[in-house]
Amino acid sequence: MSGSENAITTEYEHYANLSPWLELKSQGKISEVRHIRLLEDGSLDIAQYHTLVDKKTKIVSVAAAANLLGNKTDLQEIGKAAREVGALFIVDAVHTVPHGPVDVQSIDCDFLIFSAYKLFSSHGAFMYGKQEHLKRLQTYKVAPAPLIPPSKWEWGNRDHTVFAAFSAVIDHLVWLSLKLGNSRSGSSSRAKLVHEAMEAVEQYGREQSKAMLGGFGGYPGLLDMPHVQLYGKKDLKKVDERFPTFAFKVKDMSDDSVVRKIWERYSIAMRTENYYSKATEVFNQSGFIRPSLVHYNTLDEIAEFLKAMNDIQS
Repeated sequence: MSGSENAITTEYEHYANLSPWLELKSQGKISEVRHIRLLEDGSLDIAQYHTLVDKKTKIVSVAAAANLLGNKTDLQEIGKAAREVGALFIVDAVHTVPHGPVDVQSIDCDFLIFSAYKLFSSHGAFMYGKQEHLKRLQTYKVAPAPLIPPSKWEWGNRDHTVFAAFSAVIDHLVWLSLKLGNSRSGSSSRAKLVHEAMEAVEQYGREQSKAMLGGFGGYPGLLDMPHVQLYGKKDLKKVDERFPTFAFKVKDMSDDSVVRKIWERYSIAMRTENYYSKATEVFNQSGFIRPSLVHYNTLDEIAEFLKAMNDIQS
């Protein structure tokens, strides 16, 4: 790349998918890092994105979902515009992999990255890349290592404990698919069973989002709590556009005091921090409280959480 070219990312990006492009800019490899701005509900301004893409755009790198807000990204629209100008389309799927199926062929991205620990495994990073790029791009490697992928992308021996742990997660998802009654004939492939399991996880996540936002178990949802300021998508009719991750503040209470009180009274564990998200800067906040649900969280647990949040200021 030359110094006159640019990269595009988003205003809700995790800094793991922002700092590398800022580093390229600091080294003079690119001239600019452009950001797709956030709208009021935390979704991306796709119309503005189209004004950012030009013939000098070489990288479009976006999160498949905002790790702070839970909002999903329109990967089809963003990827289409990136391909039209010949830019590399890179997807950070870290916050997406525990919440729904990921299909690199459907996304048609050049690279996709995720962290195994987000998918209930041990720490370890995984990267998908189109074969043409994996062959073409120069990598850091030890001299005796092969010159062809995937070996040329690996720095040494693989950590077999990571693969053992990740294999166990896949076993769990296959079990979950069969438990839900999918493919009882046994004719489905392991990959298809995992995909079916993640489709079910995503569907259940919509029910979780409806409960968190609209209420459950006789308790009002976050949308109906006047002392709660919620960030991200709030429309109950559009829960398919988000995952069950929620960022909020409580009026007249510090984040730390809310988290501590919820733990001490109700034994509900939450965290408060910036989550390495650029969105905290956009919203002019140092951090947020962020409960993030996955498929083993029950609706009864959501009711208990809503009860706690309703009583938090008492």
